[in-house]
Amino acid sequence: MTAESLLDRIATREATIGVVGLGYVGLPLSLSFAEAGFEVRGFDIDDYRMAELEAGSSYVDDVSDDRLTAGLERGFAASTDEVVVDDCDVYVIAVPTGMHGGEPDMSAVEAAARTVGNRSGDRETLVVVSSTVYPGATREVVRPIVDAGRSASTHYAMVPERLNPGGGYEFSEIPLVVGADSDVAGATATELFEAAVSNTHPVDSTETAELAKTLENTYRLVNIGLVNELVRLAEGLDADVWDAIDAAGTKPFGFQGFHPGPGVGGHCIPIDPQFLSWRAEELGTELSLLDGAQRVNDRMPTLVADRIETTLADHDVDAEEASVLVLGAAYKPNVGDTRNSPALEVVAELSDALDVTVADPHTDSTEVARTLVRDLSPETIRSADIVVLLVDHDAFDLDAVGREASLVFDAKNAMDDGVAAEVITLGELETDATADVPREEPETEQL
Repeated sequence: MTAESLLDRIATREATIGVVGLGYVGLPLSLSFAEAGFEVRGFDIDDYRMAELEAGSSYVDDVSDDRLTAGLERGFAASTDEVVVDDCDVYVIAVPTGMHGGEPDMSAVEAAARTVGNRSGDRETLVVVSSTVYPGATREVVRPIVDAGRSASTHYAMVPERLNPGGGYEFSEIPLVVGADSDVAGATATELFEAAVSNTHPVDSTETAELAKTLENTYRLVNIGLVNELVRLAEGLDADVWDAIDAAGTKPFGFQGFHPGPGVGGHCIPIDPQFLSWRAEELGTELSLLDGAQRVNDRMPTLVADRIETTLADHDVDAEEASVLVLGAAYKPNVGDTRNSPALEVVAELSDALDVTVADPHTDSTEVARTLVRDLSPETIRSADIVVLLVDHDAFDLDAVGREASLVFDAKNAMDDGVAAEVITLGELETDATADVPREEPETEQL
């Protein structure tokens, strides 16, 4: 098979696509390719995922059961047996990565690359990395492993995922960056992904695409770190950090608003920037601004837990008898994913003496160490000495919270003005009764 014929097979939807890893990236990607008319096969080692797929039940927040069922009816085939991805024309690696012991954990990517090398046939093939990896990983990690298992020519591309779970964009609406180390690989990967999304943006190498992906999330980490750093400054000023951000946002150029919160979570923002820090150290340099922002965000759960307990003390509520209702366990609004959730870190930081209930309609995660409820009743709200809003899910009726609660600590500035409850926002520390009382602060490091 020639490279041109592979390009033609993609253009005419005759190519077979094998997706290795069927998580929050691989499953919607597989369905998008199936909807575009390709034969798609998926491999994943997770027995739970395969059982859910067989039952037509989606385990990914942004994939409905109906969409999954339609994809299966189109012929999307998935298995925990890697034979399912034998002899595909294209392979997409979409497995998780992380940090372990201060270094990138590429074990799943390495295993996926071995699967591709062992299962691909003797014809020219395109291998695409969509996992988030450090700059250089496609060339240094994936390519040698795949090449060791193949005798035929292989083209490599890096097309990083850009999904926004719980957000307002469909997969097809988000442009994708396509990086490749040859013109043929770039053209072939572009043809493939333009069948599934509205637009692609080519860059000159796989390493540039990897840098672009890590830059996107580092940009968010640093800007969130900046406004989180301002929280403690605002506590000592006659100023409202939330109003200041909104006011700055009225400038029609040169400013994009980010907002404070209990920290950063999920599978991207807390992890991906660490790839850059590690890579910088490997190259004998440093990214001090990034590292400082990471420290600021890492300390936010401790600061928020401290402020919750301070608020209780300010209102003469004995911690030995206090009941706390926490709204939200997921790492962001409108999803059930609790990976690296700052809300759970806040809960873990709260005193064991407190009676803590966590409400989240989207998750039944076993990672929630305190009592977890999915439904929020008026009685539950009224019985709490303090309601703590950490994740502003759309499903939460904040009008009812403001009507039924007596005291709310709002870490998201999501409560409406004028509610019956007393509302304390993140960045508001002192009350009239305790303005002169010194408080022990969490250990901090300056950015």
